Amino acid sequence: MREIVFILAFVLSFLLVIYGTPITRRVAHKYNLLDAPDGRLKKQEEPVAYMGGVIVYFGFIAPISLIPYFQFSQELLGILFASSILLIVGLFDDLKALSPGIKFLFQVVATYILIKSGIHINLLFLPAWLNALLTFIWILTVINAFNIIDILDGFAASVGAFSCLTIFVISLYNDKMLISILSLSLAGALFGFLRFNWQPAKIYLGDSGSMVLGIVIGSLSIMGDYTRYNDLAFVSGVLILGVPLFDLLYVMILRLLHGKSPFFGSPDHFALRLKKKFDLSASRTVGIILAMQLMLGGIVLWNFYADETFTIVSTLAVVLFFAVFGVVMSGVKME
Repeated sequence: MREIVFILAFVLSFLLVIYGTPITRRVAHKYNLLDAPDGRLKKQEEPVAYMGGVIVYFGFIAPISLIPYFQFSQELLGILFASSILLIVGLFDDLKALSPGIKFLFQVVATYILIKSGIHINLLFLPAWLNALLTFIWILTVINAFNIIDILDGFAASVGAFSCLTIFVISLYNDKMLISILSLSLAGALFGFLRFNWQPAKIYLGDSGSMVLGIVIGSLSIMGDYTRYNDLAFVSGVLILGVPLFDLLYVMILRLLHGKSPFFGSPDHFALRLKKKFDLSASRTVGIILAMQLMLGGIVLWNFYADETFTIVSTLAVVLFFAVFGVVMSGVKME
């Protein structure tokens, strides 16, 4: 029975997005909800529709609403309430109607709602107040990490989809039905969306979509249990999101080194540097990044049954890999 539910969740979300995205695109073009090229960061040949986040969100929640015996827990309501806030805020931001400060304020509100619903980091060796503070920092960081990697066709959506699949497998190990359904529903919605978001993209996630991805995946990553056999395996929650977290840190460091504000756009992203260094298409660049994501997912799954030694060695290896990769990419001359 459980397997049938999983299949239905994935297929429902996938089909809703496949058939709903063309309608969403028409609405976006009718009301001029478009991302116009500016020749600097936005180099697409013609305006591309926003509002991809709206159809991904509805694809995500549809299976939750339609599965008969699936109960609405406090944690689920918290995720739905918080993600709904960011969906609306993101739409206003896509319309250039909000300042960065107001957007961040609503991110804080959404994060507070999640913590109040019972979603939080639970490291037994830390006091409750510090777990709450780490949760607050974690969710805000992941929201902005996904927001910042939405700079190449298919990048944020594909990284989000494969992150969800890793979380889904871990949830199967732990028999966590809520996490399984949510991660699989979001993965299905994102795979359907990639049909239209892969190069050349016909629709973008927009801030509404990237922030929803951040808050949902950030929540799911800390709801899972990674330490059944290995007390240090809690780092798996970070490794799952290693790609967006690395880009966020990388961009902030480079902008500060260049005397720029870390909060304003620039082409310092490692993906754009990788693309330029090897003269790659957007799809090939994203393909290489997905290989990194799969590597991280494999380490996370191995971590679940491995001992502390493997966790320490693999985590140090990942940190060293990204450090060397970042240094190499920093030598690429960007505009």
